[in-house]
Amino acid sequence: MPTQGARCFLMVRARAWMCALPLEEVEETMRPLPVRPVASAPVFVRGVSVVRGQSAPVVSLAALLDGEGAVGSGDTARFVSLKATGGRVALEVDAVLGLRWLDEATLGDVPPLLRASAHGHLDYLGALDGQLMAVLDAAHLVPPDVWARLEQPSGKASA
Repeated sequence: MPTQGARCFLMVRARAWMCALPLEEVEETMRPLPVRPVASAPVFVRGVSVVRGQSAPVVSLAALLDGEGAVGSGDTARFVSLKATGGRVALEVDAVLGLRWLDEATLGDVPPLLRASAHGHLDYLGALDGQLMAVLDAAHLVPPDVWARLEQPSGKASA
């Protein structure tokens, strides 16, 4: 049950990263769609896919966070369609873990998603799509201890 000051997040996993995406920025989750590579794209952009009849860039969250190249969709990979200026962006993740309410106080202890990305991708991302950067900056990494608290039967996310 949400408490006052709580926000709903879509929890996703990308390699070892547990992330919380603001639900108000999420359009839908889906199985991976075919991706057409784009020449000279940054390492975290896998290419372009057609989502609901519109071309959408496919961004690998894992590649964005850890600086290693995108490895392509595995059997368990999912796309998370995020709202973007004039369309959408397909964020590739390894797993969608469901919705969780997080207290604002808990979020204060959790690092914003993009703070963890120290691989020089932020300049690229800002130049490509400032709105995606804003969405990801509103997302949060979820440390293992916070995730463990979220998984408790009480569902309480705050300490």
